[in-house]
Order: sequence, then structure tokens, then C-alpha cells
Amino acid sequence: MKGFVKRLLDGADIDNGDVRVGIVSYSTKANVEFMLNSYNTKADVFDAVNSMSWKYGSTNTADGLRAMREEIFSEDNGDRHGVPNTCILITDGVSNINSRRTIPEAEYAKASGIHIFAIGIGLKDQSEINEMVSKPASTNAFAVRTFDELEDLDEKVLLRMNFLEKADTTEN
Repeated sequence: MKGFVKRLLDGADIDNGDVRVGIVSYSTKANVEFMLNSYNTKADVFDAVNSMSWKYGSTNTADGLRAMREEIFSEDNGDRHGVPNTCILITDGVSNINSRRTIPEAEYAKASGIHIFAIGIGLKDQSEINEMVSKPASTNAFAVRTFDELEDLDEKVLLRMNFLEKADTTEN
């Protein structure tokens, strides 16, 4: 998963400040790994990603989404007005803690202007993912069978994100 994140960010213009990155990890509890204004260089972001540790537990997607919306995308923590906010949610499980809050938390995030992409790994049922993502789910939800398959997914996600950015600039 760390390799996927770094491949996804490899072409991002972090060093010039065009792209800011924050990460929330979640299992039983949500944990803000770093904020949008924590690092100003790609090397520092990659070091922070490398130092993240896997946390065993259940799947509390609702709290992960809440932390992303309330903490990561806050002005005090580096969010900028007029800059599109994008979330790439990666999960290998259906919510089993606060599961009734998962879809409402995703709806709050989308209503606040956050575009949500989601990647389900090894999920038999994609319905929760499809409800969490920005519409249409056919272009914002991804499914892979194993973590190894993430290796080929970064380009697809980037293409969809680039399409989103182009659509945003043509609307303005």
C-alpha cells in the first residue's frame, strides 16, 4: 500500500506547493498520520509514508472519513480555498465499527466539496464503496482482489484524477 501511495504521488508537484498531501490511517480507530501542511517536499512526504506502521484492528471507515473531513481538510491544517480537495480511500474491509455512520460521513465529505475515490481490496461486496464515492461510482470506485494488484492501479486512478481536474477547469 505504501508503494501504491508513493507511485500515485510520484508525478505530483509537491515541491512547488501545487499539491499538498495528508494521510489518515484507520482500523479500529482513525489516526491522522500527517496534515496537508506537515511536509513541503516530496522526499519528506515519502519518508513519512515509509515510516507509517500497519495497525491491526477492525474497519472504522466512518471515523477515517470524519478525520479526513474535519482535520485534514481544515484551513488550520493546510487546506486552501479555491483548490479542489480529493480523497483516495483504500480499504480491505467493509465497515464493522460505526458502520451506520459510514455513508453519512461520506455524504458530509462530498457535501463539503471533497471528491472521493475509493479502492476496495478483496471485497466480495462493493456496495459500501459505491455509496461512499463521488458519483458516478463507475469512474470513482475501484476494485482489486489482492494488495499486489495495487501495483497496476495507480495509473488508472491518476487518469481519473486528471480527468476530474480538467473537468473542473473547463467549468470555471
